[in-house]
Formats: sequence, structure tokens, C-alpha cells
Amino acid sequence: MKLVVACKACLLCLILSLSASVSFADLLIENATEKAAEQAPSSVDAIQHSDVKLAEFYVLYQSVLSDYLVPGEKNGVELNLVNYAELRSDDRLDTLMQFLAEYDYDQLPNKQERIAYFLNAYNIMAINMVVENWPLKSLRGLGNMFRPVWTHSCGTFNNEHMTLRKLEHDILRKQNEPRIHFALNCASVSCPDLRSEPYVGERLEQQLSEQTFGFFKQSGKGVVVDGNQIKVTPLLDWFEEDFEPIGGVTAFLHTYLPKDSIPGDWQLQGFLPYDWEVNAHLSGSEKRQIRMRDK
Repeated sequence: MKLVVACKACLLCLILSLSASVSFADLLIENATEKAAEQAPSSVDAIQHSDVKLAEFYVLYQSVLSDYLVPGEKNGVELNLVNYAELRSDDRLDTLMQFLAEYDYDQLPNKQERIAYFLNAYNIMAINMVVENWPLKSLRGLGNMFRPVWTHSCGTFNNEHMTLRKLEHDILRKQNEPRIHFALNCASVSCPDLRSEPYVGERLEQQLSEQTFGFFKQSGKGVVVDGNQIKVTPLLDWFEEDFEPIGGVTAFLHTYLPKDSIPGDWQLQGFLPYDWEVNAHLSGSEKRQIRMRDK
């Protein structure tokens, strides 16, 4: 296994932010690449807690995102695409899943750290479900009306059997932060983009704000405008009750819709269709595999 040598300035800052008793050797990240060390972004640099294992987890997750997440286009929508085909053979994903299985999140010191960790967990587990079933047209397609994919096992979380539905509805939504819906990625075209860095408690407010503003600037994804008539993502319909504590969906939209491209007298006319196709391009051979498997 490769080790990431934390020799770049951003990772040195991370080392200094951890407890003084932690040795340099403890911060060597198993399975990460030297490229990730060279490109580790400010989100990893900004981790200020003394939890060494969690710091390693975020650095490792960043290395996976750096290697397999690329901006692209699918079905007329610009989005971040995941190279699931290559990721299948990378054991860093197994290491991330093992961490999620064993880490006791009750030790996280505050709400911001918990939300950040839960968001990363959901997105990693969704990625892993796609990888385990690759190639596929859509993650949603793994389920049916009687047993939706969101109720399938997505792994172990804090030594507990977990599903994406339970993680979203029973854990994340109970944090009373409606912007989580613009940070969760269910591996679909219409989902909010998978962020190119881990969520971290220190910068969570900024990250959630960027995600939400950015989502409503993506043509065909967050909002479609026709004169002063708008249609928006059905996320606001499905989870309408989550926005009530902050004044409701209309008040939320007044805050986050782009002022430079939407008339001030806009009227909400409905919700956009949701594109459940996987956030990746399928090769010809992968499409043939799917057809053969579906026969």
C-alpha cells in the first residue's frame, strides 16, 4: 500500500493543528497517493480538532475525490462526474468504508462536526453502492416500488447496520439544517453535485452556502426560468417541512436564487422532473453488460 507523506504546507498546517503528542508517523495516510498530498485543499488544512484518525479519514477521502471526480456534462446538464469504473479497483474506498463502520461519531464535539461527518458518510456510502453494482444506469434502479434502494443495506455505520434512508431521515434531517439536501449526492444527474472536497465542521457554514447557491445556478438542475415563471428542484417539494423553521420554501428561495438571472417578481409554477441516471458516463461495453444482465 502506498503512503502519503505529509510534506506539503497545507498538510503541515494540519499536523500543527492536532495535539502536540501526535507523532509525524501517526499522520501518514495509508492507501493515499502523493498526488493527494500535493493537492490537498484548504478544507483538509482547516481541520482543527485533535482527532488524528478522523483527520486521516478526511485526507484519504480527499485523495479519492481528487483522483476520480471530474467536471463534465450529461443529458445537457453540467455536473461533477465520478469515474466509478476505475474506482472499483482502488482499495482506498474499502478503507473509507471500514472507518465508517468502526468510528464512534458520538465523540464528535459539536453539531457542525457531526453534520459534516454524516454528509461525508452518506456520499461515500452512495459511491460504494454504485461501485459494488457497476455498471448500472441508475442507483435508484437497484430497487423497486416495494423495496426502494434507499432501504437496502449500504454498509455498517458506527457498528450499526445502515441504509441511505436511515442515514438521511433518522440522522441527518434531525440535525435541523435544511441545506443538507443540497450537499447529499445520491449518484444521480439531478442530485446536487458531489463536492470536490470533504465537508468539515470548521468550514461547514461556508461549504453549505456555496453548495446551495451553486446548485441554483446550475441550468436545468436547481431552477428553470421562463419569463417570471420558475420551476425548481423537487427536493423542495419532497422535503418541504424541513424548510418551515426558516420561513418556508418561498423564503428560502428568496435567499438562494441567483439575483442576476431571475426576475425579482418570480412566481413558482411547479417542480422540475428528476433525472435519476447515474452521474457517470457508461462505455459501450458497459452498456452491453447492462443489457445482457437485464435480459
